[in-house]
Amino acid sequence: MATLVEDVARAADRPDEDLTPPKVRNPWLAKYDGLVYGTIGLVTFFVVWWYVVAFGFVSDLYLSTPQDTFVAFVDGLADGSLRSEIWPSVQRGLIGFAIALVVGITLGIVVGTVPVFQKLAEPVLLFFRNLSLLALLPVFVVFLGIGEESKIAIVVWACFWPIFITTVGAVGGVERLLLNAARTLGAGRAYIFTRVVLPAAIPNIFPGIRLAASNTFTALVAAELVGGAHGVGIYINNAALRYQTAQMYAGILALGLIGILTNAAMTAVEWRLTAWQRGLTNK
Repeated sequence: MATLVEDVARAADRPDEDLTPPKVRNPWLAKYDGLVYGTIGLVTFFVVWWYVVAFGFVSDLYLSTPQDTFVAFVDGLADGSLRSEIWPSVQRGLIGFAIALVVGITLGIVVGTVPVFQKLAEPVLLFFRNLSLLALLPVFVVFLGIGEESKIAIVVWACFWPIFITTVGAVGGVERLLLNAARTLGAGRAYIFTRVVLPAAIPNIFPGIRLAASNTFTALVAAELVGGAHGVGIYINNAALRYQTAQMYAGILALGLIGILTNAAMTAVEWRLTAWQRGLTNK
């Protein structure tokens, strides 16, 4: 018993430096661990992909190897067969996303600012945000045909709801303490809206904008499958019908790369617009 008491007493009398956590042995790995593990994961993915095709677990009629896909991707860009299909898709996506961005943020601000509108819109939001886009494709075709209008409208629909819902929540969730403090200092409604509400809401709106950006090309492929002459979705569908497996996956690779670039652009814009918040947080 005495020994136990002495051990506890010695532990209590240890200097503070003995209680500090151990130092990181490899500072470089701690700094770039995300890059290192991400690279390992990507390489593992490609090795497994190659393995299941090369050793016959999946027929190359259904899945091409990574090297064949990459060659088809480069050849498609070089000879123009894939490159010429990218811009029509990007153009439709940008137009639809821009329309959804303007309409979604505008309506979201209106509904989020007026509590009565928010209560009135809640059942409608609950219905439409859970409605499958694929179920609405025939509706868009019936109203707008199979031309550019229906494709852009489908993209607008897919992008609108994430932007609108997050904007409503972000504007309606601004802390009342900030609003009351601004009113106490004599600020008017316009000043409160532009200098208090919007800056506080923007960081919470961007998750919806990023989600909408990722939905853009997902919806666009579905829209292009409805009909049309040009687009990555049409390129993928035609390659599948002709059993050109490598070209089909090259089109999918193109869509994935476009999505990565879009997400990087959205992240850069968010970083720029929310720099003031990081400055306050770091102080």
